[in-house]
Amino acid sequence: MYVLVSKWARSMMAWPLGVAISKEAPDSIIRVKSEYENAFLITVGDIVTMNTIKYWRKPNLAIMDLKTRRTIGIESLDSSFDVVINISNRPATLSIDAINRVGDAVRTALGGDNVLVLVDGEEDLLAIPAVLMAPRGSVILYGLYTGYLIAIPIINEYKLAFMKLLLMMPPAK
Repeated sequence: MYVLVSKWARSMMAWPLGVAISKEAPDSIIRVKSEYENAFLITVGDIVTMNTIKYWRKPNLAIMDLKTRRTIGIESLDSSFDVVINISNRPATLSIDAINRVGDAVRTALGGDNVLVLVDGEEDLLAIPAVLMAPRGSVILYGLYTGYLIAIPIINEYKLAFMKLLLMMPPAK
């Protein structure tokens, strides 16, 4: 079963639902680092993840689809993470299985392993369950197509906003 993304809910993900940082890397990463040095860190997206690793540290949990136009050495990326989880999630949807697998990945990362989630399909929307399942005090980073780095500090208000966004997505027929 899939949870479909309504046009309104999908368009909401194109807006910065968090703190929008307009600076390019490394300045954007350095700014986040200065505020969230020791936070549990989740990255969503290839470029955000690679910039975070290059200019700060390996995230506790990284969600990537490896579809960026930049060359990423998957072999070296795989070996730098303790656990690699493969998820299939059709474009423009959030599958129940993908939501559950993100939850598993968060729990594994909380246990001390650095986790890489490789997504076949839609990676961006997996930020929604990541926000819902991340512990308070964490930070999630994702990039917007407009060039902004978005930092979502995990607090009750953001969890509530993302829960409302998820609830606006009608189930598949």
